[in-house]
Amino acid sequence: MSAMETGSPSENSDASPQMTFQEYDITENPLLADDIQNDALFSNTTRTQHKGNNSESPPEQQNQPLLDLQTNQDNKDSDSSQDDLLELTCPRVNCPEKIIICLDLSDEMDKVTFRSRSGDKWTPLKLIKRALRLFLQSKSRINKKHQYALVILQESAMWVRDFSNNPREIIHLLDDLEDTSQCETLNIGSIFDVINSRVELPHVSGDPAILPPPYIVRTMLLLGRSQGTINMVDKETFRLLDSSPYFFVDALYVHEPPSEDNKCEKIFDCICDLDEKGMSYIFEAARNPTKLYDQMAQLLAHPLQRPLQRDIAYRLLNMADIEVS
Repeated sequence: MSAMETGSPSENSDASPQMTFQEYDITENPLLADDIQNDALFSNTTRTQHKGNNSESPPEQQNQPLLDLQTNQDNKDSDSSQDDLLELTCPRVNCPEKIIICLDLSDEMDKVTFRSRSGDKWTPLKLIKRALRLFLQSKSRINKKHQYALVILQESAMWVRDFSNNPREIIHLLDDLEDTSQCETLNIGSIFDVINSRVELPHVSGDPAILPPPYIVRTMLLLGRSQGTINMVDKETFRLLDSSPYFFVDALYVHEPPSEDNKCEKIFDCICDLDEKGMSYIFEAARNPTKLYDQMAQLLAHPLQRPLQRDIAYRLLNMADIEVS
C-alpha cells in the first residue's frame, strides 16, 4: 500500500463531505412531512435511527402502539460506557478505506415496495443500486484512493469482485446483477468468513492513538428481507475482525412495515448485535425512497472522522444565509 496523504481537514476530509444528496429533517421540512403523512404506506411503521429517537411516524399515528425496531440497540446503548469507546480512539484522518459492499440478492429485494411522491414505484434492489451509484461516485471524488469490493448475499456470502479504486467497475457489475433467489435464511457469519479469507487488516507499529493506519476496512451490509431469518452460526471470525480498531461494520436495512406477519424486529436486532464497539452506523428504511438516499449519503462519512451515530444532526441550510468569507 502506498503512503497515504492525509491532507488538512478542510481539503481532504470525509467528516463533512460535499455530498451528492442531502439529509432532510422531517421536523423542519414540511414537504417531506406531507409526503409521509399523505402516503398510507407509511402508516404502520416507525423508522428511527440506530442510536437516535427521531420518530418519523405521521402525527395521527404517534399515539398508537407501534412495533419499535430500536428496543435491542437502545438497551445496548444504556449499558455501554464512554470509557469503552475511548479505548477505540484513532487519529481522525482521512486514510484510504477498503469498503466491502455486501448486497442482498434474496427474492424480497425484487418486490415493489418503494413509491416516490410522483407515483413512481421501485423495487428495493433497483433503488439501492441507484443509491450505491451515487455513493461510489461521491466517495471516489472525496478520496480517489478508496477501494471497493463486492459481495453478494443469498443464503450465504459470495465474494464476486476484488478491490478496485475505479467506481465504474463496481457500478457496471452492479448493473449486471439482476437475478435474485428465494432465501429462507442468511448465515451472516459467512460474510466475515469470506472477508477474513480475502482481506488483511492493517497493523500499526506504535501507538495506534497517534499513528494513523495505512487504510481501514469497512463492511457495508445492504439487506432487504423481512420474511426470512438471519443468524450468526459462529461468531469467532467476526470477533477476530471486530477486535481491530480499523474494522467497521455499517448497515442499511430495507424492510416492510413491522408486523406480526414478518420478522423485521428479529432481523434488525441481529444486525444491531454486530455493533459491539458502538461505532457502527445502522439505518433502516421502509418504503421511503427519500430517506434511503439520505441514509446512504450519511454513510459517506469516514468512520475515523464521523461522530457516533446518536450524536449526528443534519439540517438544511439556506445558501442565501451563509456568509461568504
